[in-house]
Amino acid sequence: MQKKSIQKSNDLPFNETVVLIKQNDATTLKILYKTNFAKVKRYVLKNSGDEQQAKDVYQEAFVAMWRNIKDDKFSSESETAINGYLFQIAKYKWLDYVRSVKYKNTTFINREIEYDEPDTDENEIQNKKIKLIMDSINQLGERCQLLLKLFYFERKSFKEIAEIMAMDEASARNAKYRCQEQLKKMTQVIPNGTK
Repeated sequence: MQKKSIQKSNDLPFNETVVLIKQNDATTLKILYKTNFAKVKRYVLKNSGDEQQAKDVYQEAFVAMWRNIKDDKFSSESETAINGYLFQIAKYKWLDYVRSVKYKNTTFINREIEYDEPDTDENEIQNKKIKLIMDSINQLGERCQLLLKLFYFERKSFKEIAEIMAMDEASARNAKYRCQEQLKKMTQVIPNGTK
């Protein structure tokens, strides 16, 4: 088995592609570029982007992939790994863009145009709801408070919660569900914001 894997890495379809990329072979780069764009475009369009944004992200990703291969920061044993690598770079670049301040500001501006400024009445209702939730949490038993804190704020797994609270994992799940339902009942609000 070891002999086969050594022979495969010396067969050169993948290594040859890497060598051609390092040599800036126009044909190889063009084929690689055209082969992978459609997948990235579909991903960006499905995730709130448009075609121009897909082109921009793909171009940045392609250049990053090319640089990493030239600088020997990427290595693998299969040619399809380059395609996957390129897609991953593009995906992360798009996610970075979506999380960026520029994207959020654009979205916020659009929302301002579509909707009126919130009333002070709405803010008061929101504040009342938050106060009701906080009061309800304080009324829960200590065990429920601890369990919900561990799950939601400290992001502990049910296994970790079970260890901390000296119970089995299934019991921790059930207890969390019961505490959550108890909190929901305590915080049910009718439309005008009162209990």
